[in-house]
Amino acid sequence: MKKVLAALLAVMLVMSASITAFGATTTEVGNTLESAAKFAFGGKTSFDVTESKDYYLYLMSGDFDEKIEKTYLDSVKKALDDGTKFDIGTLGLIISNLLMSLEDPSEFGGYDLLDVFEKTALSESDNMYTYMYAADIALLFDYPELNKQLCDTIISKYTKGVGTDFWGGYGTSADDLAVFILTLCNDYDTYKEYIDDAVTLLKAYNTEAGYDNYGANANSTALALAAFSALDDQEAADDAYNKLMLFYDEKTGGFTSNYDDVLATKDAIFGLSYYVLLADFDFGDWGDDEEDPGQVVKPVTPITSVADKNSNKEDKKETNSDKDKNDSQKSPATGASVAAFAVFAMAAAGGVMVATKKKD
Repeated sequence: MKKVLAALLAVMLVMSASITAFGATTTEVGNTLESAAKFAFGGKTSFDVTESKDYYLYLMSGDFDEKIEKTYLDSVKKALDDGTKFDIGTLGLIISNLLMSLEDPSEFGGYDLLDVFEKTALSESDNMYTYMYAADIALLFDYPELNKQLCDTIISKYTKGVGTDFWGGYGTSADDLAVFILTLCNDYDTYKEYIDDAVTLLKAYNTEAGYDNYGANANSTALALAAFSALDDQEAADDAYNKLMLFYDEKTGGFTSNYDDVLATKDAIFGLSYYVLLADFDFGDWGDDEEDPGQVVKPVTPITSVADKNSNKEDKKETNSDKDKNDSQKSPATGASVAAFAVFAMAAAGGVMVATKKKD
């Protein structure tokens, strides 16, 4: 399975029927995501643009509040009006958040954030942990050269058989290896040699108590869970999930850590939102056959009903098909590309959150 904004699709799956197809049911994982979000973000009444990662996790957990959404979107607009320049990874997060909010990133508040994204140069000061978000957007909106730059840059900090060196001589870790895999696996065929090498190294950090980084911990285990889920490695993902749940605290609804329970819980939300995909989606060989991409969406009814419920919101937005084909604005990749499916599924995921919360 190729990872194409996989985490953004999780909300739709959590809201779908409870299906046992992996180490837990979607309902079980959904309940854990809900309790984890309450623990990590229960006191939050707003997110601003500087908290884009937290807002991303908040949305992926299945939570939604119209007032919180408005506050975040207003903050993004104000930052743009003030001339704030964002790095490539932060832009990837912001655009992802806009998509989950059913906002068009090419026409947001008078700004074309896709154009800004495409023209944003990579920098030595970039945080390698954010490249995975930028890689998702680069693939989704068909910027292959930018995706290659992101992948080549992170590969430049990798040595086969040794691992990553993101921190200038401090070596690799389970966390770093998982992030490396998540950045590259959108294009598995191209980077298979590096991904397979990183997977071998990552699995060496597995212990009976969880994935180790100065001791077994929820953070490393959650990132490993995301990486194996993105690669559709069912066995490794199930094992990582079971070990992640060793850190779950039923009393608080969060995940425990020797350092910071809130940070551990946020990483757990990230990992679980990838894992839930394994329960309900069969990507198979979709995207490999241009003549017949195949049927990949199993829970068709929830998607269709959500689209109907949110037709009034969708009608206000200009679709990519309405744009001039020669327009300079990018539209999502189409045809056999998995990215085309991701656009549809993301809209459904965002719609599920809106419809469900309004119904409640």
